[in-house]
Amino acid sequence: MVLLRVSCPLVKPLRTFKINKAFKTKTEVTKRTIAVSDAFGIGVDDEKFFPVFRNFVIDVNPGDVVYITGESGGGKSVLLTELAKQLQEHEEFAPVITDRALEIDPNEILIHGIGKDVTGAIEILSFVGLNEAFLFLRRYKELSDGQKYRYRLAKAFWKGAKTLVFDEFCATLDRTTAKVVAYLAQKFCRKRGMTLIVATTHTDLLEDLNPSIHVVKKFGVDVDVTYFKPEPRPCSLLKEVVISKGTTDDYKRLEMFHYKGSRPVGITDVFKAEIHGDLAGIIVYNTSYFDLKPRNIALPHLVEIRRHVGLKSLTEYVNKNFRRIARVVVAPKYRGIGLGVKLVKETMPLVGVPYVETLAVMAKYNPFFEHAGMKEVVYEREYDKRQQKVLEFLESMGLNVELAKSRKKNLSWLRTLSSKQVKDVAKVVETLVCERFTKPRLAKKLREGKFSLEDLAEAIAQFKTKPKYYIWKNPSFIGFPEPLVQEVLSF
Repeated sequence: MVLLRVSCPLVKPLRTFKINKAFKTKTEVTKRTIAVSDAFGIGVDDEKFFPVFRNFVIDVNPGDVVYITGESGGGKSVLLTELAKQLQEHEEFAPVITDRALEIDPNEILIHGIGKDVTGAIEILSFVGLNEAFLFLRRYKELSDGQKYRYRLAKAFWKGAKTLVFDEFCATLDRTTAKVVAYLAQKFCRKRGMTLIVATTHTDLLEDLNPSIHVVKKFGVDVDVTYFKPEPRPCSLLKEVVISKGTTDDYKRLEMFHYKGSRPVGITDVFKAEIHGDLAGIIVYNTSYFDLKPRNIALPHLVEIRRHVGLKSLTEYVNKNFRRIARVVVAPKYRGIGLGVKLVKETMPLVGVPYVETLAVMAKYNPFFEHAGMKEVVYEREYDKRQQKVLEFLESMGLNVELAKSRKKNLSWLRTLSSKQVKDVAKVVETLVCERFTKPRLAKKLREGKFSLEDLAEAIAQFKTKPKYYIWKNPSFIGFPEPLVQEVLSF
């Protein structure tokens, strides 16, 4: 008898699938099998039938998340195989990709393996918790087992399938990482209307997979099926997060995972996030720059302070009333679940100043500052316009500007130029790069014309991507002006 429990009936399903599956076996006749047959009174020549599914019916809509659990040997993999076969026959589910069909070149660089462009690749990698700048540049063979599993998910997402089928889902991962990956997988698929079907012996992923259908396969033909109407919800691990005051020593433990990999100066506050005592994330605040043009536009009263009272008074005002978010670092295991947003949102009121701001290049790919309640000030810089003109000139000379961050690529290109062309390049680069240089010694060489090709190659690599500027006004400070961030600002 098939035990079938159905809860929470929803709308009429688009597709109903019926599965019957049994295995027929016949043993080989040997002295030992005959001995077993004689001892237990079973026929050694008889064929045996083992039913796994008998008239099993399941309703699946496109975009559903199906979570199949049960004991080992109960028939979970059989169900996956049969479902994949039947789903492939319907346009709304096809093409179907299984984890077994994924082939990945061991030398594949992550940022190249998926996505139409860099933005698309980073978005997909972020959804599986691989959103670390250094990981983007690593090869598949250089990843840990957990990272390889996450990348296999990313690869499956990128293959263009409408349905993903994963057996032994997250079975090789520690259970904390498994919850993170389960949460990210269902979130990604739901965002794109993809159907996700997974099977595992582990029963601890129900909350984070947030399935539409939960199938419990028992031994024999017994199956329990529960249908849900899932609503979006945060990863279960966020409920376990404890945020408290941290130290620079806490930051040192995670600083290797920040793409800048250096320690900020002027630190004023550090907060840490822990999950079950494990350091999961850190946020560092420091004193801000005394003069920022996008800030001045968002808060025009700062210009008046400088004009009427002087630079010293402006500096004192900024030091007292502003803090800058210098670093937000989330341990790789916990990336993608919203921990960065939680750190920013819950600690900004704790620093005790009217304004919190940040400048961030990576915000172009991961807008978590906006999700935490900060407002972007869109601005243009004269420097950016001039940098674009310089890059256009270098491109006209044969430089691949998309690779200009590589000193080696720049040097190879410079060696193809004549002496006169090198001087022309140096002249154009020097007028721009000396203005913004963080390496005074190299800037001096360019200024005095005493540079090598290696120096010039490095100078070109120093061109900077414009960071995004975000600001947050603490509502507790009523007497301070609200930032003007509603329109596109320029100067």
